[in-house]
Amino acid sequence: MNVTDRLATRLIPLLLLILLVVGIKVFGTRVLHRETVPEASYVFDGFAMGTVLTVKVLTHDEKLAEKAADKALAEVRRLHKMFDPNDPESELSFLNKAAGSPEPLPVSADMSRVLRAALRIRKLSGGVFEPAMGKLIALWGFNAERKNLQVPDSSRISAIVESTHWGREIVITAGGDSVKIGEHAGSLDMGGIAKGYAVDRAIAVLASCGVRKALVNLGGEIGVLGVGSNGRSWRVGVQHPRVNSRHIGVIDLTEGFYVATSGDYERYFILGNRRYHHILNPATGYPAARGVLSVTVIASSCMEADGMATAAFVMGADRGIEYLEQSGAKGLILYAEDGETESGNFTYAATGSFLELMKPDLAGQLIP
Repeated sequence: MNVTDRLATRLIPLLLLILLVVGIKVFGTRVLHRETVPEASYVFDGFAMGTVLTVKVLTHDEKLAEKAADKALAEVRRLHKMFDPNDPESELSFLNKAAGSPEPLPVSADMSRVLRAALRIRKLSGGVFEPAMGKLIALWGFNAERKNLQVPDSSRISAIVESTHWGREIVITAGGDSVKIGEHAGSLDMGGIAKGYAVDRAIAVLASCGVRKALVNLGGEIGVLGVGSNGRSWRVGVQHPRVNSRHIGVIDLTEGFYVATSGDYERYFILGNRRYHHILNPATGYPAARGVLSVTVIASSCMEADGMATAAFVMGADRGIEYLEQSGAKGLILYAEDGETESGNFTYAATGSFLELMKPDLAGQLIP
């Protein structure tokens, strides 16, 4: 090997090293210092189950957001069609018309799940949560598009209460695919739990489409996937019961937990300085009158949170908080100190686990 060959042999590794370093400097900077572009927020609104439905998706893929949101909205509308007591073609109406049949009535998988959950919450709440108050709700007119609502005649209310055996006459068969509804069971109305189930289903549909970060809000029943724009959680405001533009606090909601709120401000009318709302007490036939303004519950499914919030509302603050504690749910009950819900003097009761997430500001803080 001559001098030139030896020099070339020594230079080749050096040149390769120089090229490698230059390559990293020229071509590698973009890889080593890539800037992450914030995900866009896509918001889709609709109307279902008598309230506003909002689906928010965080993603870089606009087509994915649109496709997934369309499917989630369609799923909620499908369930609305199934549980609509005013639609004579709905599955719920079919069951109500066939009540008293000696033969079990076939039910869909969705209806079976919601009915089973409703009857379970009914049992655990001592009958306070009642899925068979359709006739009472119709009498009050809260599910109709009626204006100038009035208190029904007391004799008509008493007649329904005294002649109805409620959910005691509703039995799901062992296989879960059929139900027997007694002649005096009443009329099914799943308004106290169906919205929560619709949120559960909407979240499942979004996840099946490949969405990893999303929020679904159906009139205050909320579920999430992944994390929000803060990278840790989704920030969810708890509605002030008397001022629409205000919240009494913010919950950092994480995937796997759901929020549901039952309030006397959703559907109501005021007569003689008294508020008559849609959350009825099956024992009296009248709106629950224990001074409660709203109940917010956090649980592992929105369907459960929805039903438990309704039950706790009817129970009142003391018994309601005890019930939520025993159920293992996180809960907050806002109620009037003097029992007068229009006085503006209200306070709260809460489970310890709820207060770990949020301490209420009863004055109501503005949320940007």
